[in-house]
Amino acid sequence: MGIIQHAQCDILEVSAERNTVLHVAAEQGHDKLIRELYLRFKEQVLLSRQNSALDTPLHCTARRGHVRAITVLIQLAQDCGESILGCKNEAGDTALHLAARHGHAVAVKVLVSAAAEPTAEVNNAGMSLLYLAWRTYWPPDTAELRDDDGATFVHAAAREKQFKVVSLAIKSHTLRGLLDAQDRHGNTPLHLAVATGAPGVAEALLRKGKVRADVLNNDGHTAFDLAGGTTSFFTMVKLVVILVAFGAQLGPRRHDRLTPWCDRSTVENIHKTSDSLAVVAVLVATAAFTAGFNMPGGYRDTGEASLAGKAAFEDFVFLDAMAVATSVTAAILFVYGKASRSGGGSWKSFAWALQCMWVSLLSLLLAFHAALDSVVTSTTVHYGFLVVYVCMSLLLYRIQTWIGTLSSSPRRCTILRFLWQRCHSNGRHDGIFKRLYPLVGASVFHFFVFTIPSSIAFFCLARTIEIKPADWGLGTSSPAPAPSPL
Repeated sequence: MGIIQHAQCDILEVSAERNTVLHVAAEQGHDKLIRELYLRFKEQVLLSRQNSALDTPLHCTARRGHVRAITVLIQLAQDCGESILGCKNEAGDTALHLAARHGHAVAVKVLVSAAAEPTAEVNNAGMSLLYLAWRTYWPPDTAELRDDDGATFVHAAAREKQFKVVSLAIKSHTLRGLLDAQDRHGNTPLHLAVATGAPGVAEALLRKGKVRADVLNNDGHTAFDLAGGTTSFFTMVKLVVILVAFGAQLGPRRHDRLTPWCDRSTVENIHKTSDSLAVVAVLVATAAFTAGFNMPGGYRDTGEASLAGKAAFEDFVFLDAMAVATSVTAAILFVYGKASRSGGGSWKSFAWALQCMWVSLLSLLLAFHAALDSVVTSTTVHYGFLVVYVCMSLLLYRIQTWIGTLSSSPRRCTILRFLWQRCHSNGRHDGIFKRLYPLVGASVFHFFVFTIPSSIAFFCLARTIEIKPADWGLGTSSPAPAPSPL
């Protein structure tokens, strides 16, 4: 068997991942070997050499948190004039990103101290270098650090929607001064929270941080002026509700140039969804209409319903009629909304159609329960509707969380504060608000209206589901029957 001879190993590549010897030494934390390799192969420019993942030796040692190796690499790079602190790997991470992500606080301190001006760049995942450094390292040592845009870690946390980090800064008395700090563009953390669509962060800054909402940035905009830049309808509504609730004002501008907020994608989605929901509304109306002529219990010879006069049957008739009326109304509103040319008109018709649709579905469900209750006495029916009750409760909670009424932002107290501000606002400010955001007030109204029929339906369903202890196998405490007389 012949001997296979390989070429002489190259100092620049010693592994399949294109790692050099310096990469391996840095990953193992051999600071003395790093210095020796650099001195022996100085002309090879090993310090900034990247492997297949674009990692430099500094990336490798920062990932492991070898402080001495990091210090040696930084010193050698400074001596020869190489720039390695800002080098990014394939994921867009610098060495500081990796040290912060892996929780190496001492390594982060060394890297932050070596950087004259921490960069404002983010990695491919959108994580700011300054925010990651602060998250790993204790705030007093990095509170005064600013990136290339003059932003503090609070700016970075607000921009990246890091609610917990902003909350920690709010609770710290030593960091209170950073809450209203402006970067080189004049933006405060509140500006960035609103611009990036972070209602939770904005509410925390206003409610707990007591930040100023009237600060103008270099473009002459307050935080309120940036609320219209978000593309999500529900996010825009949340932000406007929060800002109005805490008395935020719009920046100075000409009133004749005010344009109402409008998202074309939202209008298009409404038109697309209306087609499907209109079909569903017609199906619900058909089912309810058919049930009205197929009465539970059948008919007498006189043509009257056999169960006429029974309470459960009367409930069925009322609820079935309610389902027919509301489903037909919903179908009409869906068609009218789609035919409407204005975005506001189509949205309002769509919102009312959804309300009617929800009422029709609840009415049809309760009508079905009343019909079964009037003709069936088995407890199995109650078990089935108990499962339906739980599932509907979870569905309602999920819907309300999605539209924002039960989510962490805005809180119910903030919504009530918004309504109070609207009732007591001056005519000029209220007119500007209605012109810019005509759908916000209607949205809050529909959020509250949505819960009314749901609460009524759940209350009625809970009252009708009566499961006795004996049905669960728990037994009863009723006395034993008396013996029959001889």
